[in-house]
Amino acid sequence: MRRYLAGAAAALVVALAVLARPSRALDALRVAVASPWFPLVLVGLYAVRPFLAWPISVLSALVGFKYGLVVGVPVALVGALATSLPAYAAGRYAPADGLLVGRFSDGSRRFFAATGDVRGLVAARFAPTPAEPVSAAAGAGGVPLRSFAAGTLVGELPWVVATVALGSGLDTFAVAASSVDPLLLAVGVLAAAALLGPVAYRELAA
Repeated sequence: MRRYLAGAAAALVVALAVLARPSRALDALRVAVASPWFPLVLVGLYAVRPFLAWPISVLSALVGFKYGLVVGVPVALVGALATSLPAYAAGRYAPADGLLVGRFSDGSRRFFAATGDVRGLVAARFAPTPAEPVSAAAGAGGVPLRSFAAGTLVGELPWVVATVALGSGLDTFAVAASSVDPLLLAVGVLAAAALLGPVAYRELAA
């Protein structure tokens, strides 16, 4: 019965993600920006974002559009950390006795044991990888909350700055503002490779 319930829950999350895509919710987001209740709406959006599979960049651009660059960066950075916590908690407290989850947990532990908690997280965040798998892997790998917070804040910083800056320069909010320059994506990949290169060399040479 628990398997059926888990399958139904997963199907519901997928359906919500499809039906509530940022492009379809654009009008509602524009209304929310003009609302005096926007701070509360923003907290709610960050809370449900992981379950809707929205990229963090959409909300970072929205924050930039509303608050500008100076105020928007710290607000969006805190939001990026907060919205990553559900997946981290799921990975940390999920039972690891299943075959698939057990392998995922073992692989995560080996990765962070080799890279170090903060370095591994920063590298994973620098690379253009989905937020939820990275957060869940950190939880499953036993990364302490303090190290998770530090690695997430540092790793998300360049993406937050870029998308908040894009949002702050708009006259009208558009989801396209969350699209990051391909050059920045390439730089992120190179930065992640630079962080992980020495670790990979050490592992291969061992």
